[in-house]
Amino acid sequence: MIFQKFRELPDNPRYSIWLEPLWAIPGTIVLFYAPLYMKGAGLSDIQIGLINSVNLYFAFVFQMFAGAVTNKWGRKRTSLIFDLVAWSVPMFIWAFSNNFWLFLIAYLLNATNKFVTVAFNLLIIEDVKKQQRSHVFAMMNIIIISAGVLAPLAGGVISKYGIMPTLSVIYFAGGISMTVMFVLRNYLTKETEAGKVMIEANSNTHILRGVLQSFRLFGQSLRDRRILPILLITIISNIILQMNFFQVIYLKEELGFKDQMISWIPFITAIATIFVYSVVMPRMRNQSDEFYVKLSLALCAIGSLLFLFIPSGNTVMLCIVTTVLAAGMFLLPTYRDALLMNRLGKYEKADMFSSVQVVMSIVAIPWGYISGLIYAYKPSLLFILIFISYASVIALAFPMGRKTRRLVEKPLMIGEEE
Repeated sequence: MIFQKFRELPDNPRYSIWLEPLWAIPGTIVLFYAPLYMKGAGLSDIQIGLINSVNLYFAFVFQMFAGAVTNKWGRKRTSLIFDLVAWSVPMFIWAFSNNFWLFLIAYLLNATNKFVTVAFNLLIIEDVKKQQRSHVFAMMNIIIISAGVLAPLAGGVISKYGIMPTLSVIYFAGGISMTVMFVLRNYLTKETEAGKVMIEANSNTHILRGVLQSFRLFGQSLRDRRILPILLITIISNIILQMNFFQVIYLKEELGFKDQMISWIPFITAIATIFVYSVVMPRMRNQSDEFYVKLSLALCAIGSLLFLFIPSGNTVMLCIVTTVLAAGMFLLPTYRDALLMNRLGKYEKADMFSSVQVVMSIVAIPWGYISGLIYAYKPSLLFILIFISYASVIALAFPMGRKTRRLVEKPLMIGEEE
């Protein structure tokens, strides 16, 4: 069933899904171990939080221009340029980072991935039918999460050789792997139909004018009851993601889990995610995207609550919590993003998606530093706040899919949806 859905997809998402492991395998490992890698380089909790906040600040600046640049340069070209700047170059810098300033430079460059967030998401879904979009997001997320099965192998190597030399090699090899992927994907994919229209329409448009257009459309969206709840859910869930950055450090320093055990978390996450996608979801195929968003938030809330009660060194409880959180955190971005894309007009996706990311960045900027302060004061307090956040956002999702169900097929702005 999964392979049949994959074969039915257009070239852009199919080629992108095939090539995604070249990013996902090294990317998943280094992102998971990034906090411990920075700690191993001698950075304090406050410095780590500061780097996160600086990264978020510049991400906000770049995000303001992402929609306009994507419309002017095209989805394909924008993805290639900023993938190289945001991932290839920083991966090589991270490989040799041994102080605060090198990490800061790498994370500043990595902040340009906000251009990629807009351009690549449009590249893989704009020529896809609406009912197929959740499958595209699901398959991409499955690949990224499934790469976690290699984390125990990395954990074993880390236990033998240490986190700094092991991660340095993975960063360097990942830089090569990602560069090959970006170039090859650019060769195999083609500009989307909507992208071609927007390139022509914006050929003589100044970038700043495009930025203003993005915010004008976003302002209109705030008055639309179909899209406001999903916007708020997207923004708040991104804040929670920033707060979760210290989870690995908490498991090691506060709960006493060894690096080897922690390395199994991505593996358990991958197995749970594959089970949800291949076994559970096919039995719930008649449910709406709104239903899955509500379900995912409920699972995240339950998982974050259980996380607070993990006894020190208790691997069974850790596995249970990881499984529940894995299911929720897989379903949430998959159906949240599909629902958001489906409610936007055909030619407004770049501007609207960019403006959503801008607002997310504005709100998230202080949370890297705030999370560091909260964790330094009392580590468990940070995860109590995460649970409260998930529990609160469920109220936003509850009305979705009820009175507004008939309106979903109508795009938010001008331009008929394909």
